[in-house]
Amino acid sequence: MQKFLTIFTPTYNRAYILPKLYRSLINQSNKKFIWLIVDDGSSDETKDLIMKFQAENLVEIQYIYQENRGKHFAVNNGLRNTKTEFFTVIDSDDFLSDNAVEEMEKLSEKIKNDRQIAGFTFIRFSEKTNFDSEKYGKIEWLVSGRAEYEWEFPGEMIYCFKTEIHQQFMFPEFEDEKFCPESLVFRRIERKFKILFTDKVLAFGDYLEDGLMSNYYQLLIKNPKSSLLNIKERFQDDLSQSEKFYLAKNYWDIASKSGASFTEKFFGINPFLIFKVLMNKLKSKHK
Repeated sequence: MQKFLTIFTPTYNRAYILPKLYRSLINQSNKKFIWLIVDDGSSDETKDLIMKFQAENLVEIQYIYQENRGKHFAVNNGLRNTKTEFFTVIDSDDFLSDNAVEEMEKLSEKIKNDRQIAGFTFIRFSEKTNFDSEKYGKIEWLVSGRAEYEWEFPGEMIYCFKTEIHQQFMFPEFEDEKFCPESLVFRRIERKFKILFTDKVLAFGDYLEDGLMSNYYQLLIKNPKSSLLNIKERFQDDLSQSEKFYLAKNYWDIASKSGASFTEKFFGINPFLIFKVLMNKLKSKHK
C-alpha cells in the first residue's frame, strides 16, 4: 500500500497519554499513513510502549530517539526522515477522528499537482467542546499570504504540508534554546505559497499542565533568539500601528530580560517604535 502521509508526533515523557493517540490511529478508516515518532529524550517508558505498538503491527510506526533538544529540533529531525508526499504534526496529547486520514487524502488529491499550494489545514477542537458536526466540513478557501481566520468555537488550525516544501522551511536551530514558535515557519511558507484552508474538524485535544503552552511567556524569555526572530518575522506582516507597538513592547521586554546588547534591543526592529516604547514606560513611571 502506497503511503501518502506521515503523521509526525514529537514526544517527551508522554507514555501515559500516547495510547489515546495510538488508538485513534489504528481506528482510521484509511491506513495509508506512517506514524513517525521522535522521542525528545524521554526518561519514562515511552520507548517500550512504542515497541509494544510496533509489535502489534496494526499501523506502520517509525521511532527515532534523540537527546532532549526541544520540539522544533524534533520536527526538523522528523522532516529529514520523512519520505511520504505529505507531513502533518499531531502532538502527543491530541488524537484524530476516525475519518481524519481519509479526509486528508481527499484534500491532498486536490492540491498535490498545484505547485503554488503548499498544503491544507483542518481544525483541532478541545475534547470538551460541544459542537454541531453538521455545521463543519463544508467550507474550503484558498489563502495567499498570512491567514486571518475566525470560527465559532475556540480551537486551532492544524497544517498539513507537502513534505518537499516543508523541508525547505526548517526551524532555526540555536544550540542553547529548546523552543521556537511554530508561527515563524508557517509565516515563511505562507509568504511564498497558498494554503487551502478548511473547516473540517479532524483533531481533538487539550493542552496539558506538562505541555509547552502551560507557561508560554516564560518560554519566550528562556529562548530569546527564537522569540526575537519570530517578532521580526511578524513585523513583515501587514500590521496596524497598535499591533506594531504591542510587538515592539514585547521585543524590548524579551531582549532586556535576556541580556541582549543595547544595539540589538534598540535597532533590532524599528528604533522609532522602540523609542516610543521607552517614552511610554517613562511616562508611566511619573504618573
